[in-house]
Amino acid sequence: MKAVVLAGGYGTRLRPLTYTTPKTMLPICDKPVLHYIIDFLSKQGFDEIIITTNYLENQIKNYFGDGRDFGVKIYYPKEDEPLGTAGSVKNAEKYLDETFGVIQSDNITEISLAEALRYHRERKGLATISLVSVENPWQFGIAEVNRKSQIKRFIEKPKPDECFSNLASTGLYILEPEILEYIPENTPFDFAKDLFPMMLKKGKRIYGYRAECFWVDVGKPEGYMKASEWVVNQIKRYISETAEIEGKIRGPVHIGENTVIKKGTKIEGPVIIENDCTIEADSKIQPCSVVKSGVTIGSGTKIEKAVTYQNSKIDSNARLQECIIAENCELGNNVEIGKLAVVGPNCKIADYTTVLPGSRIWPDLWIEGQIDGIVRTKK
Repeated sequence: MKAVVLAGGYGTRLRPLTYTTPKTMLPICDKPVLHYIIDFLSKQGFDEIIITTNYLENQIKNYFGDGRDFGVKIYYPKEDEPLGTAGSVKNAEKYLDETFGVIQSDNITEISLAEALRYHRERKGLATISLVSVENPWQFGIAEVNRKSQIKRFIEKPKPDECFSNLASTGLYILEPEILEYIPENTPFDFAKDLFPMMLKKGKRIYGYRAECFWVDVGKPEGYMKASEWVVNQIKRYISETAEIEGKIRGPVHIGENTVIKKGTKIEGPVIIENDCTIEADSKIQPCSVVKSGVTIGSGTKIEKAVTYQNSKIDSNARLQECIIAENCELGNNVEIGKLAVVGPNCKIADYTTVLPGSRIWPDLWIEGQIDGIVRTKK
């Protein structure tokens, strides 16, 4: 079976992380986002995968190659300019001679595309969209379905007062190759904004497959954190024989090779701490935190459901709350990073600085200090 993975986006909602790394290659715990998707497809019998790429595409190609190491065949149709979701699938038309699946490269999910395929074949439509109920439908494409699950209306990201349904498109589709006839060649064209509304106007049958499984769009910090939490919650307890542990550990934790955890530190799982980390005395690592390889955490620091990329250094008495710290950063003493803040790679943040919730710190910045609520920076 064949599936298309849409991986050409710029990942603007996850900047500054995506200035140097495509969204699909950002790590969720120990693997890139796209690795989870390839595994997900392979386990459901999709053995030929077409990845539509554009932005920083060589990072994707170098990691996955032709797919043989992942038990699949991978093709990369050349896309010189961004063509949108539907346009990039049209660009891969030569590979699509049978019913095929489509998945966004920022989806981490348990929704079964194989089950959606069976559902699609029973109804014999041109397209089937996997739908989930959401609390904030205005942030998604939403659908209205009749009693036979046929979609009667579809609109992309309506205003809150225009929402007629809470059934959101997950970006997981099952499509017939005939649908490609409705997509113009070499033209930016989108499934949700262009193709599906046009097909409905033409009276073409599109069905909604309603799912109740875990699904999250990792393209925003809050979605990225939910995906990380979901993965961390699946780990089993593992402590490397080369780890040196004096602190207290509770629950499922993964502690890698040569990691040192000093006296007085408390770690409450599920938590992942990778290789070659040092966590000084009296620190606290709380559930659903991820500390990647080579990280140093100073004494008295508290990590609360945060993700810290490799080779970063966090000094004493800092506090990280549900945030993302990129690689090679240096955070001073008593630094506080608020919820859903994102600190880009190679940043330095001086002692006693507070980074407010939702803030974005661009790569290579030096945050010198905070005076009267104004953060001073320099490159």
